[in-house]
Amino acid sequence: MITYYILTFLYILHVTHSIPAKRPFLGSRILPEQKPTKKPLGYIEDTYLNFTQLTTKYGYNSERHTVTTEDGYVLTVFRIPPKCQVAKGFPVILGHGIYDSADTWILTGPETGLGYILSNNCYDVWAVNYRGNIYSRKHLRLDPEKDSAYWMFSFDENGYYDLPAVIDYVLDVTKQKRVYYIGHSQGTTNFLVMGSLRPDYNEKVQLSILLAPVAWMKNIQSPIPKLLSRQSKQIRTALESMGLHELFAKHQFTHLVPEQLCQIAPNEICGTALALATGYTLGTITSYNLAIVVGHAFVGSSVKTLAHFGQLVYSGQFRRFDEGKAKNKRKYGSPRPPKYNVSLVTSPIVLFSARSDWLSSMKDVNILSSKLPNLVDNYVVPEPTWSHNNHVWGVNATELVFKKILQYFEKFNT
Repeated sequence: MITYYILTFLYILHVTHSIPAKRPFLGSRILPEQKPTKKPLGYIEDTYLNFTQLTTKYGYNSERHTVTTEDGYVLTVFRIPPKCQVAKGFPVILGHGIYDSADTWILTGPETGLGYILSNNCYDVWAVNYRGNIYSRKHLRLDPEKDSAYWMFSFDENGYYDLPAVIDYVLDVTKQKRVYYIGHSQGTTNFLVMGSLRPDYNEKVQLSILLAPVAWMKNIQSPIPKLLSRQSKQIRTALESMGLHELFAKHQFTHLVPEQLCQIAPNEICGTALALATGYTLGTITSYNLAIVVGHAFVGSSVKTLAHFGQLVYSGQFRRFDEGKAKNKRKYGSPRPPKYNVSLVTSPIVLFSARSDWLSSMKDVNILSSKLPNLVDNYVVPEPTWSHNNHVWGVNATELVFKKILQYFEKFNT
């Protein structure tokens, strides 16, 4: 989860300072994209290159695929074929975190980007973009720029609709029977939702790797999410009353300002914000990569998603979105939202956790691990400074995480 909650907090304070009468949907086009101006300003090139431009730059083939969900959302999935004549094992689906995209798996370059490393090791890589981010902003009937209904989703829909649709598409294209799945942060939440609500999909997953898993959040250590969670309902109401249903899109100030600042002082500004939000230790992601990361973060998600995570923090439960008693009765058949039954997630799972992760705490990961019926390993990265985003961008991620993932895949390549 790309969770710079300090910026979230400041943004929400800004837009909710005074609550006007209800306004029409404002759409999400606040600012045009500024790529043409970035090169002359001295930006690191990889900051503003998109997925296919990055893969081309570093000599990798990539493909763009379109997947349509049962409820009409049109998703973009990027494929990096294996750098071998024969693919190994099963296709690998990569699932990103909140405010994030498929870019997260390749933005640190060919030596340390997991998408590239998997391709080098003969795996067929498929990087999903969940609904609402910069690559997946289409719908068969709804316009994200005009229709607020487009944004009425949270990770519940990501897990129930998006991930199953991508799995079915990948299996159809590759003619394989199962896939591997690697998720980071909300990408893990989406997987657990799918396995709980659509347990038949467990048979289609050979092994899942969950990096910084997010389900139970009762022991979260980051202070800003704790504070925001108490007012998540009021914050959502305030934002939507102003016509704001999307947060942190790439064309909004909340992307452009951090992107610019992190070109100037990545450690001092964005590293410090990340440290205050996640427990990150300065220097454990290189300043060069940190500047690039922020260029690819904040690429769109719904207000409802943030509100749903707020409910998890406040309630201490891993459960479906609380719509209010009347709506809950109509939607779920009970006045309270039901809990996700992770005991139904029967596919093999490996959890990767970190001692200094303020968002996915060891206590909460242990709650999850105690309820999973087919847990292969609850692996704690043996580095005391390891935190939430080190799993994907850390200076030692190749040695401490990616090598371990390849070892687990070797065991399940049958």
